[in-house]
Amino acid sequence: MATIKVFSGLLKTTTHPCLKPHSISIFRNDFNLRDNLWQQIRTIKAPGKRRGLKYIAIRSTPKELPLDPNEVSQRPSNAQSAIPTDLAELRFAYPEFLPKPVVDHRDKLCEQLMRKDLIRRRNVIEIPEFYVGSILAVTISDPYAPGKISKFVGICIERAGQGTDANFTLRNRADGQGVEIRYDLYNPTIREIQVLRLEKRLDPHLLYLRDALPEYSEVPFDMTPDPPLPSGTPVPLNAIKVVMKKHPWTRKWEAVDLQGIQQLTELPDFEYINKWRVKSAYAKYDLMKEYRETIPEEEQLDILKEIQEHKDKVAEVRAIERRKKLVQQTSKKS
Repeated sequence: MATIKVFSGLLKTTTHPCLKPHSISIFRNDFNLRDNLWQQIRTIKAPGKRRGLKYIAIRSTPKELPLDPNEVSQRPSNAQSAIPTDLAELRFAYPEFLPKPVVDHRDKLCEQLMRKDLIRRRNVIEIPEFYVGSILAVTISDPYAPGKISKFVGICIERAGQGTDANFTLRNRADGQGVEIRYDLYNPTIREIQVLRLEKRLDPHLLYLRDALPEYSEVPFDMTPDPPLPSGTPVPLNAIKVVMKKHPWTRKWEAVDLQGIQQLTELPDFEYINKWRVKSAYAKYDLMKEYRETIPEEEQLDILKEIQEHKDKVAEVRAIERRKKLVQQTSKKS
């Protein structure tokens, strides 16, 4: 403190041309601020030990102001979603349109151009709505197959990827052997994607069918498609629980919280005890978990509006084409 006073006195009496009046005032204010701060710190550490210093109590928590009832009534509720109910299902039917939640890998312009490219590709080929657990029949162009066309029927066990990298995997059994084929959703060699049975499952993926009994993966290749669901009806949920083969498996399914597997009773005790526990006990207290795994609903709303607009346009075009076919058929008969 004495050093600060001496230096401050030198600044007052100096005549050096480099030290102008405004710089002197800046230095003096800086020293006074440091002096006061150091006095407060010493007072907090040992209050009452030094004479002449006033004890200043620092609040640990700020004083809460009274809430304005009008302001509270205008706040949006956390329980309400910003996405309407008619657009909420599009998040699961068109997951490839939503970008990755990783902030470092996002580019708004690239995402917008990619969505336009996806819509242009959907105008060329009709990609129906399907989910994990639905039974599909995919027809592709194959130069090495008889007739230059190859068709595969199976259960959709996984949907992955974003944008043009979106893909899905079908599983079936042929000649007693499990077969899986992974298709790029926007591959130009795909001629047709037909939904034979539209349904959902209890889990986000069905990769555990590889270690389940064979009957849960078998689908007849000549399966006839189910009648389409009436508009407005929810997608049916298949709540079947598969029976697994004997341990060991290709993965540690006992460590994953899966709902579509029956209770595992043939595991060792140490694995059986840890099987049905929650993924993480502190997950419900993680306030940033939803932010890391999803993008904000305000951004999702703009994307879902684009999807709904494209869906309405495609429905109009398809209706016009059906009318033209009916007119041509009636004209030929007449």
